[in-house]
Amino acid sequence: MPLDEDLRRYTAPPDELPEEKLYSTAGILAYIESWLPGWSGHYRIEEVRDILKDALINLTDEDTGINTI
Repeated sequence: MPLDEDLRRYTAPPDELPEEKLYSTAGILAYIESWLPGWSGHYRIEEVRDILKDALINLTDEDTGINTI
């Protein structure tokens, strides 16, 4: 191959970025509900903070993240 040959024709075009997934309010609520330890219906503010923190930390986890709902 000549050194001055145009090599651009050998490269593949860039892949299109996948569309970002959107989540419904119902899906978000279902994810948060999946982190509730029980259905007592009443939680202290410290418990609410802990539940939301755990849900946020694991939001993108393959096994427990929002895409598993």
